[in-house]
Amino acid sequence: MGLNDGGAGPSRISVVTVCMNRRDHLWLSAPLVAQVPWHVEHLIVDWSSREPLRREDLPPDPRLRLVRVEGEGRWNLCRAYNFAFARAKGELILKLDADAWPTERFDPAAAQLQALADDPSRQSVLCAFGSGPEGRKGQFLIERRLLAALGGFNELLVGYGFDDKDLLARLGMQLGIQPAPIPEAWLAVIAHSDGERAERGPGEASATIDRSHGEAAMRATRLANRLVAAHCPWGSRSRASRYQQEHPGRWRVEPDSVPHPPGAVAAEVEHACRMTFWGHFLAIPEVFLEVLPYRLFPPSQRGRWDVRPWHRLWWYTGRQLLQLPVRLVVGAMELARGRQGTVGPRGGGAPGAGS
Repeated sequence: MGLNDGGAGPSRISVVTVCMNRRDHLWLSAPLVAQVPWHVEHLIVDWSSREPLRREDLPPDPRLRLVRVEGEGRWNLCRAYNFAFARAKGELILKLDADAWPTERFDPAAAQLQALADDPSRQSVLCAFGSGPEGRKGQFLIERRLLAALGGFNELLVGYGFDDKDLLARLGMQLGIQPAPIPEAWLAVIAHSDGERAERGPGEASATIDRSHGEAAMRATRLANRLVAAHCPWGSRSRASRYQQEHPGRWRVEPDSVPHPPGAVAAEVEHACRMTFWGHFLAIPEVFLEVLPYRLFPPSQRGRWDVRPWHRLWWYTGRQLLQLPVRLVVGAMELARGRQGTVGPRGGGAPGAGS
């Protein structure tokens, strides 16, 4: 079953959400999606959450449909959403992450959601991406046929970052379409940190080691996805993952069908990710990482970075010492700006002086 195999007419909208270990987010967002009158289904895919989602814990909306993919050891947004898109019923798809929902202002029939096309003779198409802060840019409303023409997300991309930018770039390069912006006020999201996105848990403060780890992992995967997208362009003829239904509502990927980048590309990406992660996490310049023993700073294993006790020791000692000069300079600059702000404009007589 592929993106071209959906049913239904052009006015039917499927809201599509994939969730992996974000049950608390879904419990908040799903009831709000259920209040929306203009969609025909809310398809929720449980991407191998450690604690499986239960239908009875979700809103009793008859339009809500829950399916699960078994056996996935890590989050893969591109494969997960391509799986969901292929099983959606509508000819219009509203992609909403588990931390997002449409506000009462969202109007899928609004003319302002029509995309711009390079070809003036082309009929207008519905294609709009979120705008604004806090993850809104990752949400979009699009015609199913456009996703089919692109082959959906690039399944060679893993982790977090650049997946939506790659899709936007291919809309322009392959289809000549410039999506319209979904107004910021039309979408609401739950704010959460890069550490949570990287499954490191909530980052309570910007200086915590878990937050630093999450930021480093995000930087590494974003760079990796940029490199893969450049080396391995995706399209409608690309070979996407295939799935078998083991039981009603329960699916599993065929392992041999999962695409991987060529060996040379994979090696380049692994090196770039290793440099980026350890360089950001431990504040060690690349010129030093290149000559230090490889085994001390190994690459990730299936998206997991093996942070050992000596890494933590350096983070709490050496990294903080390296940051000290920067903090002193930043503090001095802020102090100078503060003093400058307290000095009024010069010129004119003294306050209260007579003419």
